Amino acid sequence: MDLEAIKQQFPESANDIEALETLGLATRQLGWINTLDLDKAITACWLLGKIGDVRDADALIGVLAGHHPELWMQAAASLSSIMTQRHLSSLLSILETSSDPAQRESAVYALAFQPDSQIAPQVIQVLTEVAINQAEAPSVRAQALEGLANHLSQESLTLHQEAVGAIVAALDDSEAEVRFWACFAAGSLKIEEALSKLQCLAQNDKAILDGWWSVSEEAEAAITSIRKALARRI
Repeated sequence: MDLEAIKQQFPESANDIEALETLGLATRQLGWINTLDLDKAITACWLLGKIGDVRDADALIGVLAGHHPELWMQAAASLSSIMTQRHLSSLLSILETSSDPAQRESAVYALAFQPDSQIAPQVIQVLTEVAINQAEAPSVRAQALEGLANHLSQESLTLHQEAVGAIVAALDDSEAEVRFWACFAAGSLKIEEALSKLQCLAQNDKAILDGWWSVSEEAEAAITSIRKALARRI
């Protein structure tokens, strides 16, 4: 999308976009986002996602690998829309080397929402490995489970039994955040073998996920989704 179209679609951001045009956006020199104050840097990361030019992916990777936590998630969100296979190794490097769970979660977010079907099998494998890694932070594993729900489909489940197993196993996790997103994934993908565990959670798991609702409610929603899918087959 060109800048004028973005300004028209987001008039509340037009002045900020015009300011960025004089602060490095026009030339996009290496590291230009790091020269901006925090608010402008956040806007710049957002804007690159709206522009949708794959050539900006390296700049967003740089922000995501950098030392400004306030920028990580916005950089990841924008990166997810333009990344290609070439950027997988950089995200994996962040996952493997960062000591900050928020930074790792942002890297997983980019993987979870990237739409390139050509790299989906690789992404699914990475997300599965993250989801089953008990040493990983709950927020990172939960994000991986949401990503599996995004990338898998009912039709593809037979090809990714390890991922299905990761989702079902996560329903027994000690962390409510992980159980919640496992319920979401199981319901989104209509995983029949999850029904018994979902029923147990629906009856007993009253833990509430901050900003969302209880695990039991999410489990109920998943059960309803699976049962509707089963009924349609009859």
